[in-house]
Amino acid sequence: MSGLTLRWIGQGGYLLNDGKTEICIDPYLSNVVDRVAGRGRMVKAPFAPGELRSDAVICTHDHLDHVDIDAIPLMDKENMMFLAPSGAEKTLRACGVEHYTPFDDGMTCHIGGFELTAVFADHTVPAVGVLIRHSGITMYFSGDTEYNTRLEALASMDIDIMAVCINGRLGNMNVGEAVRLTQIIAPKVGIPTHYGMFESNTEDPRKYTSRLSCGFEMEYNKEYLVEDMLKNV
Repeated sequence: MSGLTLRWIGQGGYLLNDGKTEICIDPYLSNVVDRVAGRGRMVKAPFAPGELRSDAVICTHDHLDHVDIDAIPLMDKENMMFLAPSGAEKTLRACGVEHYTPFDDGMTCHIGGFELTAVFADHTVPAVGVLIRHSGITMYFSGDTEYNTRLEALASMDIDIMAVCINGRLGNMNVGEAVRLTQIIAPKVGIPTHYGMFESNTEDPRKYTSRLSCGFEMEYNKEYLVEDMLKNV
Protein backbone atom coordinates (compact mmCIF):
# COMPACT_ATOMS: atom_id res chain seq x y z
CA MET A 1 0.00 0.00 0.00
CA SER A 2 1.61 3.26 -1.14
CA GLY A 3 0.87 6.72 0.17
CA LEU A 4 0.30 7.90 3.74
CA THR A 5 -1.34 5.21 5.84
CA LEU A 6 -2.98 5.16 9.26
CA ARG A 7 -3.42 2.11 11.48
CA TRP A 8 -5.16 1.89 14.87
CA ILE A 9 -3.22 -0.47 17.15
CA GLY A 10 -5.57 -0.27 20.12
CA GLN A 11 -6.49 2.10 22.96
CA GLY A 12 -4.93 5.47 21.96
CA GLY A 13 -2.28 3.89 19.75
CA TYR A 14 -1.68 4.64 16.05
CA LEU A 15 0.90 4.02 13.35
CA LEU A 16 1.43 6.52 10.51
CA ASN A 17 3.64 5.53 7.59
CA ASP A 18 4.49 7.30 4.32
CA GLY A 19 6.68 4.53 2.93
CA LYS A 20 9.87 6.17 4.17
CA THR A 21 9.16 7.16 7.77
CA GLU A 22 6.94 5.63 10.43
CA ILE A 23 5.52 7.47 13.44
CA CYS A 24 3.97 5.58 16.36
CA ILE A 25 1.67 7.15 18.94
CA ASP A 26 1.06 5.53 22.35
CA PRO A 27 1.82 1.86 21.62
CA TYR A 28 0.34 -0.44 24.27
CA LEU A 29 1.85 -3.80 23.38
CA SER A 30 2.09 -5.70 26.66
CA ASN A 31 -0.26 -6.71 29.45
CA VAL A 32 1.29 -4.45 32.08
CA VAL A 33 -2.02 -2.88 33.12
CA ASP A 34 -3.24 -6.36 34.06
CA ARG A 35 0.00 -7.07 35.93
CA VAL A 36 -0.18 -3.83 37.89
CA ALA A 37 -3.91 -3.12 38.17
CA GLY A 38 -5.69 -6.38 37.32
CA ARG A 39 -7.20 -5.15 34.05
CA GLY A 40 -6.62 -7.62 31.24
CA ARG A 41 -6.65 -6.85 27.53
CA MET A 42 -9.82 -7.32 25.49
CA VAL A 43 -7.78 -7.77 22.30
CA LYS A 44 -4.45 -9.43 21.61
CA ALA A 45 -1.50 -7.09 21.03
CA PRO A 46 -1.16 -6.34 17.27
CA PHE A 47 2.51 -7.37 17.28
CA ALA A 48 5.40 -7.99 19.68
CA PRO A 49 7.30 -4.95 21.02
CA GLY A 50 10.48 -6.08 19.27
CA GLU A 51 8.70 -5.99 15.91
CA LEU A 52 8.00 -2.25 16.09
CA ARG A 53 10.14 -0.45 13.51
CA SER A 54 9.01 3.14 13.93
CA ASP A 55 11.42 6.03 13.51
CA ALA A 56 9.71 7.95 16.30
CA VAL A 57 7.50 6.89 19.20
CA ILE A 58 5.29 9.53 20.82
CA CYS A 59 4.09 8.86 24.36
CA THR A 60 1.45 11.45 25.20
CA HIS A 61 1.69 11.00 28.98
CA ASP A 62 3.06 8.83 31.75
CA HIS A 63 0.34 6.20 32.20
CA LEU A 64 0.93 2.50 31.66
CA ASP A 65 -1.22 2.22 28.54
CA HIS A 66 0.75 5.07 26.94
CA VAL A 67 4.23 4.59 28.40
CA ASP A 68 4.29 0.78 28.36
CA ILE A 69 7.03 -0.11 30.84
CA ASP A 70 6.91 -3.80 29.94
CA ALA A 71 7.07 -3.26 26.17
CA ILE A 72 9.52 -0.38 25.78
CA PRO A 73 12.52 -2.31 27.19
CA LEU A 74 11.96 -4.89 24.42
CA MET A 75 11.83 -2.36 21.57
CA ASP A 76 14.66 -1.57 19.12
CA LYS A 77 15.35 1.66 21.00
CA GLU A 78 18.74 2.35 19.40
CA ASN A 79 16.97 3.24 16.17
CA MET A 80 14.00 5.12 17.65
CA MET A 81 13.44 8.63 18.89
CA PHE A 82 11.04 8.87 21.83
CA LEU A 83 9.02 12.06 22.24
CA ALA A 84 7.04 12.67 25.44
CA PRO A 85 6.19 15.40 27.94
CA SER A 86 8.99 16.18 30.39
CA GLY A 87 7.04 14.47 33.16
CA ALA A 88 7.47 11.12 31.41
CA GLU A 89 11.23 11.37 30.86
CA LYS A 90 12.20 9.60 34.10
CA THR A 91 10.00 6.61 33.30
CA LEU A 92 11.30 6.37 29.74
CA ARG A 93 14.92 6.57 30.90
CA ALA A 94 14.23 3.75 33.38
CA CYS A 95 13.01 1.68 30.40
CA GLY A 96 16.37 2.14 28.69
CA VAL A 97 15.43 4.99 26.33
CA GLU A 98 18.49 7.03 25.31
CA HIS A 99 17.11 9.02 22.37
CA TYR A 100 14.56 11.18 24.19
CA THR A 101 13.19 14.54 23.02
CA PRO A 102 10.94 16.70 25.25
CA PHE A 103 7.49 17.08 23.74
CA ASP A 104 5.55 19.54 25.86
CA ASP A 105 2.63 21.74 24.78
CA GLY A 106 3.69 23.93 21.84
CA MET A 107 6.85 22.04 20.91
CA THR A 108 7.35 20.97 17.28
CA CYS A 109 9.61 18.28 15.82
CA HIS A 110 10.27 17.34 12.17
CA ILE A 111 10.94 13.70 11.32
CA GLY A 112 11.06 12.71 7.65
CA GLY A 113 8.03 14.22 5.96
CA PHE A 114 6.16 14.59 9.25
CA GLU A 115 5.73 17.73 11.32
CA LEU A 116 4.78 16.78 14.89
CA THR A 117 3.41 19.38 17.31
CA ALA A 118 2.41 18.82 20.93
CA VAL A 119 -0.90 20.50 21.78
CA PHE A 120 -2.87 21.08 24.95
CA ALA A 121 -4.53 18.21 26.81
CA ASP A 122 -6.33 18.29 30.17
CA HIS A 123 -5.61 14.99 31.92
CA THR A 124 -4.86 13.65 35.40
CA VAL A 125 -1.09 13.92 34.77
CA PRO A 126 0.88 16.24 32.45
CA ALA A 127 -0.22 15.22 28.95
CA VAL A 128 -0.39 16.40 25.36
CA GLY A 129 -2.36 15.78 22.23
CA VAL A 130 -0.56 15.50 18.90
CA LEU A 131 -1.02 17.57 15.75
CA ILE A 132 0.57 15.92 12.71
CA ARG A 133 1.04 17.55 9.32
CA HIS A 134 2.13 15.69 6.21
CA SER A 135 1.76 16.58 2.51
CA GLY A 136 -0.92 19.18 3.15
CA ILE A 137 -2.94 16.92 5.47
CA THR A 138 -3.44 17.82 9.14
CA MET A 139 -4.34 15.19 11.74
CA TYR A 140 -5.14 15.63 15.42
CA PHE A 141 -4.84 12.87 18.03
CA SER A 142 -6.35 13.95 21.33
CA GLY A 143 -4.51 11.50 23.55
CA ASP A 144 -6.19 11.37 26.95
CA THR A 145 -8.03 14.56 27.84
CA GLU A 146 -11.09 15.95 29.52
CA TYR A 147 -13.24 18.42 27.60
CA ASN A 148 -11.74 21.87 28.00
CA THR A 149 -12.66 25.02 26.09
CA ARG A 150 -8.96 25.48 25.25
CA LEU A 151 -9.33 22.53 22.86
CA GLU A 152 -11.79 24.55 20.80
CA ALA A 153 -8.89 26.66 19.48
CA LEU A 154 -7.98 23.68 17.29
CA ALA A 155 -10.87 24.71 15.04
CA SER A 156 -8.47 27.21 13.45
CA MET A 157 -6.00 24.48 12.43
CA ASP A 158 -7.98 23.18 9.41
CA ILE A 159 -7.86 19.61 10.71
CA ASP A 160 -8.66 16.91 8.18
CA ILE A 161 -8.72 13.90 10.51
CA MET A 162 -9.14 13.84 14.28
CA ALA A 163 -9.05 10.89 16.67
CA VAL A 164 -10.76 11.72 19.95
CA CYS A 165 -11.13 9.77 23.19
CA ILE A 166 -14.70 8.76 24.04
CA ASN A 167 -14.50 6.53 27.12
CA GLY A 168 -15.60 9.16 29.65
CA ARG A 169 -13.60 7.80 32.58
CA LEU A 170 -10.28 8.35 34.30
CA GLY A 171 -9.66 11.82 32.92
CA ASN A 172 -11.17 11.47 29.45
CA MET A 173 -14.11 13.15 27.74
CA ASN A 174 -17.28 11.15 27.20
CA VAL A 175 -19.11 10.51 23.94
CA GLY A 176 -21.25 13.63 24.13
CA GLU A 177 -18.23 15.84 24.80
CA ALA A 178 -16.26 14.16 22.01
CA VAL A 179 -19.14 14.78 19.59
CA ARG A 180 -19.34 18.42 20.66
CA LEU A 181 -15.61 18.96 20.18
CA THR A 182 -15.70 17.28 16.79
CA GLN A 183 -18.55 19.52 15.67
CA ILE A 184 -16.55 22.59 16.74
CA ILE A 185 -13.28 21.50 15.11
CA ALA A 186 -15.19 20.29 12.02
CA PRO A 187 -12.73 17.77 10.54
CA LYS A 188 -13.45 15.84 7.38
CA VAL A 189 -13.10 12.60 9.39
CA GLY A 190 -13.80 12.06 13.09
CA ILE A 191 -12.48 8.84 14.66
CA PRO A 192 -13.50 7.57 18.11
CA THR A 193 -10.60 6.22 20.13
CA HIS A 194 -9.50 4.98 23.57
CA TYR A 195 -12.02 2.15 23.88
CA GLY A 196 -12.08 -1.62 23.40
CA MET A 197 -9.00 -2.42 25.49
CA PHE A 198 -10.24 -2.81 29.09
CA GLU A 199 -13.75 -3.95 30.01
CA SER A 200 -13.82 -1.51 32.94
CA ASN A 201 -12.94 1.45 30.73
CA THR A 202 -14.54 1.17 27.31
CA GLU A 203 -17.42 2.59 25.26
CA ASP A 204 -19.45 1.80 22.14
CA PRO A 205 -17.87 3.73 19.22
CA ARG A 206 -21.17 3.72 17.35
CA LYS A 207 -22.55 6.17 19.92
CA TYR A 208 -20.05 8.62 18.44
CA THR A 209 -20.10 7.74 14.75
CA SER A 210 -23.92 7.62 14.56
CA ARG A 211 -24.17 11.27 15.64
CA LEU A 212 -21.71 12.67 13.10
CA SER A 213 -21.72 12.67 9.31
CA CYS A 214 -17.92 12.63 9.46
CA GLY A 215 -17.80 9.73 11.94
CA PHE A 216 -15.54 6.85 10.94
CA GLU A 217 -14.93 3.69 12.99
CA MET A 218 -11.53 2.18 12.24
CA GLU A 219 -11.09 -1.58 12.42
CA TYR A 220 -8.52 -2.73 14.92
CA ASN A 221 -5.05 -3.24 13.42
CA LYS A 222 -6.19 -2.53 9.85
CA GLU A 223 -4.10 -0.21 7.66
CA TYR A 224 -5.99 2.54 5.85
CA LEU A 225 -4.87 4.90 3.11
CA VAL A 226 -5.46 8.39 4.47
CA GLU A 227 -6.41 9.55 0.98
CA ASP A 228 -9.18 6.95 0.84
CA MET A 229 -10.44 7.88 4.30
CA LEU A 230 -10.79 11.49 3.23
CA LYS A 231 -12.64 10.49 0.06
CA ASN A 232 -15.08 8.04 1.58
CA VAL A 233 -16.59 10.03 4.41
